[in-house]
Amino acid sequence: MHKQDPSVLHTEEMHFLREWVECLGEEKTNSKEAKGNIKTEEPSGEESDLEIDNEGVIEPDTDTPQEMGDENVEVTNKMMDQANDKKVAAKKKKAIDLFTDAIKPNPRLAILYAKRANCDRAIEINPDSAQPYKWQGKAHRLLGHWEEAAHDLDLACKLDYDEDVSKMLKEVQPRAQKIAEHRRKYERKREEQEIKENRKG
Repeated sequence: MHKQDPSVLHTEEMHFLREWVECLGEEKTNSKEAKGNIKTEEPSGEESDLEIDNEGVIEPDTDTPQEMGDENVEVTNKMMDQANDKKVAAKKKKAIDLFTDAIKPNPRLAILYAKRANCDRAIEINPDSAQPYKWQGKAHRLLGHWEEAAHDLDLACKLDYDEDVSKMLKEVQPRAQKIAEHRRKYERKREEQEIKENRKG
């Protein structure tokens, strides 16, 4: 749907998803910087020939992280029901608050994090659940993180096949492969350049 009309991502109904995806993009960017990821730099004097279609990609948000909870307190069905009702009713702020209230007493319940869109925490608690990988993969797709999207969507399909997720994976994989091929190409060029320089020295 977003491919046919990318403006749908900017509707009021998609506000919750858009904000969450933007927040995820900020967290991933910060975590990559913190880990000191090595970027593949192109040999000097050469321009990159990598072109990726980023239609529908959105900018990350800068919201503060949400509260985590006390692992020793038990979640009630009432809390879950209230949180689900608010989410379905698209009352984003209230739904997040209610999911947060449900998480505080029992932060070991992965489904609450997935529904609140804390995919990393949900995966940490239950790495065999497909739902957080689906949401995270969709978010990566919206942010233009093609390799991460392909990884998460592929894993989600392996854990619990979903036709919509499979379609999105088929859309994302060629872009992720193109980026990987581009990286390998420039890594080979850099290695060749280093070998030439070592022979001279």
